Amino acid sequence: MKRKVIALVLALTMGIAVLTGCSSASDETKSTKGTTGDAVNDTTGGAANGGTTTIKILSAMELVDEEMMDTFMSENPDIKVEYEYIASGDYSAKFSALAASNEIPDVFWTQAGYYTDQINEGLLMDLSKELDNKAYEGDVTWRDTFIPTLLENFEKIALAGCGELDSYDYGIPFTMTTVAVMYNKTIYNELGLKVPTTWTEFMSNNEAIKNAGYTAVSVQNDTCIDWFPRLFWDQFCRDEIENKGLSFSDGTMTFETESVKKGMESFKELWDKGYLPENFITANLETTQQMFIQGKLVQVLIAPDKIQYLMENAADGAEYATFALPGIAGETSRSLGGSSNIFAISSTTEKPEAAIRLLKYITSRTNFETDEGLQYSNSGLVGVERGSELDGVLSGFADAAAGGFCPDIYVPTTISTEIKTAFKSDVIPNYLMDVYSLSDVSAILQSLYNDYLASLK
Repeated sequence: MKRKVIALVLALTMGIAVLTGCSSASDETKSTKGTTGDAVNDTTGGAANGGTTTIKILSAMELVDEEMMDTFMSENPDIKVEYEYIASGDYSAKFSALAASNEIPDVFWTQAGYYTDQINEGLLMDLSKELDNKAYEGDVTWRDTFIPTLLENFEKIALAGCGELDSYDYGIPFTMTTVAVMYNKTIYNELGLKVPTTWTEFMSNNEAIKNAGYTAVSVQNDTCIDWFPRLFWDQFCRDEIENKGLSFSDGTMTFETESVKKGMESFKELWDKGYLPENFITANLETTQQMFIQGKLVQVLIAPDKIQYLMENAADGAEYATFALPGIAGETSRSLGGSSNIFAISSTTEKPEAAIRLLKYITSRTNFETDEGLQYSNSGLVGVERGSELDGVLSGFADAAAGGFCPDIYVPTTISTEIKTAFKSDVIPNYLMDVYSLSDVSAILQSLYNDYLASLK
């Protein structure tokens, strides 16, 4: 029965992946890998014509919400925004349906694996000219409002997923994503635990927590179940890739490489030792939040934009804090993230000026300084001023970012929608549950990656 259920999950998710590979873009658009919107020449709608320009936005981030759109519209009365929210786990199917029906919104959320596919399909507007124009506040250029390392990380995603391009500016990073471990400080004190600074100390804490009857550690939801192996690969594979120049693209590294296999083995060790919750594969954000608030789960690897609910709903007497996850192989610990959440503009939008103005607002200092929902986020912008009352809780995220970021496609499981979907929905569940062996995992991922390389030729 277990095999049948997992096989069904695979069939459904691979179906979604196939849909995502389809595009409604014209042949001309596909051949140019994105088009320039010429926003400065846009004259559709707006106050200039005495009317209102209506644009649509699709958000898979709760932070970018209707309240934010209302604030934007109050400052820009010539633009009406029609807002739609979709859970990130449903994004692939939703976007595929919109693309198939030529209904891609003017502005929309995306992520690394989807983003590179969307560039290759010609679905995104080239924003390079606009980035060199004024920011929303008008005092500096839009490009100069971002922390330089964030944009560098962002460009590497497009380079790795699309190869050499004339422009790498097909989207805008929304927040500087970092991940850290939020922990229940009250239970730590109860068990006499200290914040771990080495992997050995982290594993020792996990054992003590499990023996005390708690669940030791998890990730924020089921769409993030690949976080641990990706962090482990950054440690185990760093020397080969960064110092020795080995690469997946030229075949000097593969999913059979020992360091790659070691990352998966270490991930399974967390599962086999009982440190991860039984519902690790399927737990959504709400389920994980409730486990943590109820004191059943002591540590959760989480992004800062997901902690507000935990802080506001903490049980009486519970105290929370964060720390950067120690490196499993003793290398400097780097964080996942960087520019993992992206907003882009459709290459076929008929309202480029309005769409760009909205995108500039979403990523503006004005927005990050005034929107209460963004108080827990790392903006990735220069010069954002906010209160310091959350510094203690957020310090772990700052420590995680200080070590830098894992290259987003370091080991290529996020390089395309198909690989990303298969890794999360098929490979990881079946591997943890002993349906797939480590050799099966290596063979499946290598086959998917070989198919991806062939598709680029």
